[in-house]
Amino acid sequence: MQTINDLILVARVTDDSRMSDDVRVEDATAAEFAARRYLESQYPGKTFQVKFIKIWFAGGKTKDVWEVEGILTMWRGGLIPDRKGFRFQIDAQTGDVIGFETVRK
Repeated sequence: MQTINDLILVARVTDDSRMSDDVRVEDATAAEFAARRYLESQYPGKTFQVKFIKIWFAGGKTKDVWEVEGILTMWRGGLIPDRKGFRFQIDAQTGDVIGFETVRK
């Protein structure tokens, strides 16, 4: 019979093994996907279009990142386009967004 402490230990092992999976962002397409996924989480249920302008890899001493720049177009009221320029920094190891900046065009 398992006790509650055994179940907690199993959960911890499961969570640790999930974190050790290598998510590594290998190319520009994967960086685009990570940026699009972040935008979808920031603007749920909104209709928008994303145009990627520049994507490049920047290797550093402590952390490698992908820089992604583009234009986000959303429609207010379904008719009026609202354009914003954006810039992402995406961690190359985990695929997480480190930095995000947006400027209204």
